[in-house]
Amino acid sequence: MTGQLSIVTRQETWLGYEILVAAVGPIKTRPDEPENLQTHHKTKISIWFDGKEIREAGEAPSMLFASREDAHEFGVEIGRMIVMQRRESSAFKVFSRAYELFKFPRALFRH
Repeated sequence: MTGQLSIVTRQETWLGYEILVAAVGPIKTRPDEPENLQTHHKTKISIWFDGKEIREAGEAPSMLFASREDAHEFGVEIGRMIVMQRRESSAFKVFSRAYELFKFPRALFRH
């Protein structure tokens, strides 16, 4: 017999971002087969920065996990990867803007 379906959330602050991971389960893996008692958990990731939810996090693929602990652990790791990608792309944007600002005045003084 499987346990009651529940949603358990875990929150972690990492590099100034709030990573929220909700694990839903246990969900019966094959509900059409009553004799099969296999279950899994799904995870939903939500990342917040300065009180605003980051859209990319909600687009993270849905994955199935054997246990709630696995769902939380991998959900937090996926959240950290999303934060790192976001920080790297933000840093690249700042660098390219600064480069354009330094490049522009030199173009004005060329003959």
